[in-house]
Amino acid sequence: MEFCRHIGLQKLASGRLYWMARVRRLDGGYSQTRLGPHRTAQSGGLTYEEALEHAKNWFNEPDVLAVASEPYPAGINRELHYTKVESRFTVGDAMHSFVEWKRIAAARTYFETTLSLINHHIIPRLGHLPVEELSQSVFTQFCIDVLETAPKRGRGAPEGRVRLEELDHERLRKRKKTLNTVIGLLRTAIEMSWENGDIDSELHWRRLRRMPHADTPRQFFLTRAQAKRLIASCRPDLALLVQGALYTGCRVSELARLKARDVGGHAFGIYVEPMKSYRGRYVVLPNEGMTFFLDQVEALDDEYLVFRMSSGRSWSGCHKHLFREAVRRAGLPEGFVFHGLRHTCASQLVQAGTPLAMVAKQLGHTNTDTVSRTYGHLCCDGLENEISRRFAPLQTASKDPRLQRLRSTLQNKTEPQWSWPRKNKSKASGELVSLLRQREDKLK
Repeated sequence: MEFCRHIGLQKLASGRLYWMARVRRLDGGYSQTRLGPHRTAQSGGLTYEEALEHAKNWFNEPDVLAVASEPYPAGINRELHYTKVESRFTVGDAMHSFVEWKRIAAARTYFETTLSLINHHIIPRLGHLPVEELSQSVFTQFCIDVLETAPKRGRGAPEGRVRLEELDHERLRKRKKTLNTVIGLLRTAIEMSWENGDIDSELHWRRLRRMPHADTPRQFFLTRAQAKRLIASCRPDLALLVQGALYTGCRVSELARLKARDVGGHAFGIYVEPMKSYRGRYVVLPNEGMTFFLDQVEALDDEYLVFRMSSGRSWSGCHKHLFREAVRRAGLPEGFVFHGLRHTCASQLVQAGTPLAMVAKQLGHTNTDTVSRTYGHLCCDGLENEISRRFAPLQTASKDPRLQRLRSTLQNKTEPQWSWPRKNKSKASGELVSLLRQREDKLK
């Protein structure tokens, strides 16, 4: 019915069915009650609608309310948290037009992520502000607020605000990346409003500049020995999902939706339905990977899911705690998550000399920019081989054991402690930029 409020059927050993209501308690456990027998053609009882009414009455009993957790709607929010109260055209009005356009133009997952960022960062701070009053000082304070606000993680209690001066390198880097995404949404929405004639001046969106920022190259990925150890540490159904990710570089959501008809249909590989964007793609597989997927779909109907839990249910987020346990048993870093398997697949291809354009096609990126920023440093292996092969020695060649040790430990080195690029296309300036530059100078 809602999260923390459930209704269902209980089947007794005799075969009789009874309606049950269940509520989640504040201590994390559950309380339940029997509502009455299920109505059948042979016997009287409660219909679903009658059982629903009984359940609602039980949820509202004082004893139940005293121990029950607050309910909240099932599913993902798809509505903007904004109600117009100002007669002038506000930032919230601009966001409303933008959201309604994205609702029909964007892929579902992208729309939901975008809406969550708007509801969390933009609407509470700027929603009722007239666009013409969005001055540089207001925008600067907005940027500081976003940078100092902890990330939103589900429905858990938000973490406290942390001042810019107290943020370490990695947290500051991640928050600047989030800020740039939020600024991009705000800027695009106001630009659309200007194009639609809702505001008169283009300065309202042109002065909203993104922060200078540098992505951190992907530093950790699994070696083949680590990948085998991880697979061995997984329970059987999860091990199959992990192998699928290592062979294809697909996201877990893409693998969870993969159907038998998508395997080996029109290419030597699998077809991945549109998920994060409107573009489907074919992922080409090596012989070993193709054999693995053919084994999974043997004797399956076309519409049957390739990967399921041992219980028969589809994978829908319940892999996370199982994967964490497997990572722990395999002795891998605690922070390694399922998405790291996608990075592992891509990193292995880049290291082996696969052109970045081909890697981008496998991953579903429209161009090589993301692949180059994330994995471009791994092309150094090919460059190193070329330099070593073509460099004319100045001294008599001798084996140096330090070289092999260096190659084996490069992957485990920590990332460089910098986040402010010396050159950047951004022309951002002003109070916030000066503040962050001072912050970076202190870190050096």
